Amino acid sequence: MNTEIEIKACDECGSNYKASSSEMMSLCPECSHYLYDYENCIHEFENGKCKKCLWDGSASKYVKNLKNG
Repeated sequence: MNTEIEIKACDECGSNYKASSSEMMSLCPECSHYLYDYENCIHEFENGKCKKCLWDGSASKYVKNLKNG
């Protein structure tokens, strides 16, 4: 059984994230949600990172503007 977790860096915000947690190849769940309306992770933060997807709360200026709408 392979228990290795693939970690990627988001092309938009730069945060590391668990590849299996996002529907897009190069975006974390948060960015893929705000940019392309994919389902977002329901984040549970512990020690500065989401326990589910590993997103660290980063957001690009563009995504911040979308969130503040």
